[in-house]
Amino acid sequence: MAQENRGPEPLKEYYIAYFDLLGYKEYFREHSDKVMEYLHTIYEAISNTNYYIQSIRTSIVGGELGKLSIRTKVFSDNVLLCMETGGGQIEYPRFLAFLTIVADIQRNIILKYGLFLRGGVTIGSLSFNDDFVFGQGLIDVVELENTAIYPRIIFGKAAMNYILQPHFVDQDDLKKACDIERRAHSGVYITDEELAFCNSIMPAVEKEKFYLRWRDNVLLTWSDGTVSLNYFYCSCIDNMLDRTTIEQLLAVLKEISPEDYQRVCATSPDQMKLLEQHKNQIIEKLKEYGQYSDLDVSSLQGTKDAELREYILKKYLWVMMFHNYVCIRSNAPEHMIKSGSTCDIRFMRMTVEIYEDDSPKAKKVDKT
Repeated sequence: MAQENRGPEPLKEYYIAYFDLLGYKEYFREHSDKVMEYLHTIYEAISNTNYYIQSIRTSIVGGELGKLSIRTKVFSDNVLLCMETGGGQIEYPRFLAFLTIVADIQRNIILKYGLFLRGGVTIGSLSFNDDFVFGQGLIDVVELENTAIYPRIIFGKAAMNYILQPHFVDQDDLKKACDIERRAHSGVYITDEELAFCNSIMPAVEKEKFYLRWRDNVLLTWSDGTVSLNYFYCSCIDNMLDRTTIEQLLAVLKEISPEDYQRVCATSPDQMKLLEQHKNQIIEKLKEYGQYSDLDVSSLQGTKDAELREYILKKYLWVMMFHNYVCIRSNAPEHMIKSGSTCDIRFMRMTVEIYEDDSPKAKKVDKT
């Protein structure tokens, strides 16, 4: 019996994240004898990602309360994550939670499998079912991935417009309250009506401030104006809540949903350990792409390979810069990557040296 064709799903608004795994083409070209090993690595990484998303979808806090029903599409090294938009007071937290989940996935894939990601986040229309995905949102997020350049997940205009606007306090009311506060601090008399107004919107202001801190932890703005996802937001979680409040919330979570509590604890290990793992993964990439001794300078192919290798090297130098920024922000200078660069004069291409401390004369971990 032929299966009934019900037609495509209607177009709906989704929060959309899309990324691919860097090094896919290069691996096939340079390690053709290890393709099956690479296949198993990617398959395990994607399977664990789907398991993580499924565990959130079926949990009490993530699924029943947060409505975090994230859908996935995977093709080769390309991954699409999307969650239908909604409304109400929980909608902005839903979007921030979506970003946090994507950040967790990005970090876990890097630390466990050494696979760095490049992609984008947007809000747009999709027709989405088990067999088919279509829409302007898909076009927009794929274009974002193409412009990301470095191993980062960048934000599109629609996502930025949504995430930067106030969600719990009217902009005019907030401006009025700030003006009253400014006048009060300068010694100007404040009427009872003005004081009552400030007190009335204070709960909403405090809520807005909390979500602003959450937002500022998961976003990073770069010197070129690009905004990317901070997959090491967890190293700055104390910026959102003090330690006592975090422990109280964990106690409540443990009471409401032991499964959610276990998952949160499992995804929040020692941050210094995470930084060290991240550091080691980056150093391995710098070693792999930061030297040219195995290439034949007399051949045209060797020259082309050197050019490609330096191109890839610059991507991981960007990751090193990000890593060192996180270390500074986390007050963990001992986990920074100390490096120097020289030039392979045969190809006139950049090389990289990794040091054990800040001194260029220090013992090198490896010359790359």
